Amino acid sequence: QSSALGYASDTFAIPTGLETNVKFWIDVYTKYNTDQGVLHDSDYIDLIYQELDFASISARTDLNPYQKEAAKVKLVKESKKNIISMLEKFSTLKDASTLDENEKRIWSYFEKIDEKNKFLVASKKNRLRFQLGQKDRVIQGIYFSGRYIEDFEKVFRDAGLPVELARLPFVESSYNVLARSKVGASGLWQIMPYTMKGFMKRDPAVDLRNHPMEATKLAAKLLRINYNMLQNWPLALTGYNHGPSGVLRITKKFKSRDIAQLVQEKRFGFASRNFYASFLAILEVTANAPKYLGNVTWSQTLDSVDVKMPLEVSYSDILRWFDGDDLKAQIFNPHITRLARTRGRSIPKNIVVSIPKSKLMTVNKELESSDSLRKA
Repeated sequence: QSSALGYASDTFAIPTGLETNVKFWIDVYTKYNTDQGVLHDSDYIDLIYQELDFASISARTDLNPYQKEAAKVKLVKESKKNIISMLEKFSTLKDASTLDENEKRIWSYFEKIDEKNKFLVASKKNRLRFQLGQKDRVIQGIYFSGRYIEDFEKVFRDAGLPVELARLPFVESSYNVLARSKVGASGLWQIMPYTMKGFMKRDPAVDLRNHPMEATKLAAKLLRINYNMLQNWPLALTGYNHGPSGVLRITKKFKSRDIAQLVQEKRFGFASRNFYASFLAILEVTANAPKYLGNVTWSQTLDSVDVKMPLEVSYSDILRWFDGDDLKAQIFNPHITRLARTRGRSIPKNIVVSIPKSKLMTVNKELESSDSLRKA
């Protein structure tokens, strides 16, 4: 990749000062699954107050999924209250000999922190944070990535960008094409609606942010723009989460382009502060998956072919081509919106629809004319 933009053999080496953050995310991705997690300090990320395990809650047969989630949230809240009480006790404690082993471990960690009212400050809401484990999602993401990642690497290679960037969807969506966030980000690359403006057309029936290849091409454009503005990949990737203009303002304010130094200034929110570290952790984990995760499986590419619709079609037409399998139709065509799937919104002509290869002759025959489609 010697000709890739901003690339050198050490481009994605762990920067001095980010080692602790990267180690934390490696643990999140490889040590804890989604039935586990840690309560930790958001500033001193390696300060783990408590490990939580939800397995007993998940195994309960007397609770529905919503009740199980509520029970997990309750456990996290109760555990946070206990930690806050412990920190408040520490703020007036003179003799640590009466503490239990876990309390002594935490007390010992704080001895190296030279801050005024350090225990009370650490007990505040924005400092105490719960992080859910991701091991099972990473394993599943590796499987899903087999469907796309070689094509994604080609997009970045053709664009003259480092192919390591094709691993970013592990951080954003665990390579789940159906990923949708509460704040409006969508698809493998978790692109926001305002980000796509000027790059993609949006239709009530079609959202190209969710089309794997179209979204990847847009992500490549955005990352190139970020790099040109910020001049190194740690900042460019942080800008993918925080916004490149916001990152640029911070570099000017502190007269630095060192991501580790800027992270220590704590001018980013937690997610942006840890975005590059989590990316480096994913590079390490996916490059050495057997070491961290044991034997993992990589999916074959989808047995599909893309067809550009010469006619306006409905989702019921698409569903017919998948023998009524709604989930399979969604996996092949995540860019078809809920409005089209459930409200009958027509899918405009010239939109590309992915279909099983075995159905190509049937579909082409149906699409010869409006009449043949109607008869089908």
